[in-house]
Amino acid sequence: MQTIYPVFYNKFVCVADKCRHSCCKGWEIDIDEATAAKYKEFPGTLGEEIRRNITSRNGIHSFVLTEEDNCPFLQKNGLCKLILSAGEEILCEICNNHPRFYTLLNGYELAGVGLSCEVACEVLLTGDKPLTFCLEGHGETMDFSQLLSMLGINLSSEQLIFEPGLDQSDALEVLDIMGRTEPIDDRWTQEIGQYKEYANNNPDFLADYFKTMPKLSFQKIYEYIMYRQLEKLGEYSLEDVLIYTDISTEYIFVAAAIIGNLPEVLRRWSEQIEYCQENVAMLLIM
Repeated sequence: MQTIYPVFYNKFVCVADKCRHSCCKGWEIDIDEATAAKYKEFPGTLGEEIRRNITSRNGIHSFVLTEEDNCPFLQKNGLCKLILSAGEEILCEICNNHPRFYTLLNGYELAGVGLSCEVACEVLLTGDKPLTFCLEGHGETMDFSQLLSMLGINLSSEQLIFEPGLDQSDALEVLDIMGRTEPIDDRWTQEIGQYKEYANNNPDFLADYFKTMPKLSFQKIYEYIMYRQLEKLGEYSLEDVLIYTDISTEYIFVAAAIIGNLPEVLRRWSEQIEYCQENVAMLLIM
């Protein structure tokens, strides 16, 4: 099976303690069965500490988070005690791979990095060239349209391009939809409320932002959000995936028009939507 990946994939490098939004905070950390078996037999005081910080429910093992919802092995300096003590080989699959993802579609493996990571957003948005992809073992790259054709997916030229074309009422509708998703934290609900208030009080804010919006960045965001959900085509229709992509990119456009800081808006959207199966499903059946 050949792997497809975006050209920026190999540029991703975890910045560890320099990360402003550590993936070791605020997330449930499930432990795969093979690693759980290894932890069960891991020797010494480190093994004892690991076992004290593991819980199991319905056959699924996970780390017991601290009162601050941190991984118990995240140190104050932002580094992982497990890696420092025993090397990266000790990590469970999710810790070793995140934010990388691997999915299957039409005989290919689609690889990438999830956008809940600030570095992933940075490598996606950096540069002045369109989003391109590599096929493992081939030297040439392909654009998103060529990738879709190779996968047997046909879209019109209009469907391949992000054109916001939103007015104030559209923005409020998009915000209302996002406000109905299951919030990752209280701050998400507060943010949506603040964005609605701003949109109500500033009817022309989207038209003003459209004049200066980084069009290439939004096109890359649109294509990459769609790429991330192509695996859903076995369960949902292509139209469903397009609607999910449109709503998500429109929300990012609206939020960026209100607060600026496109990379952080993108990261925050991904954190809220892409890593919650219920929220992904909700937007796929709009």
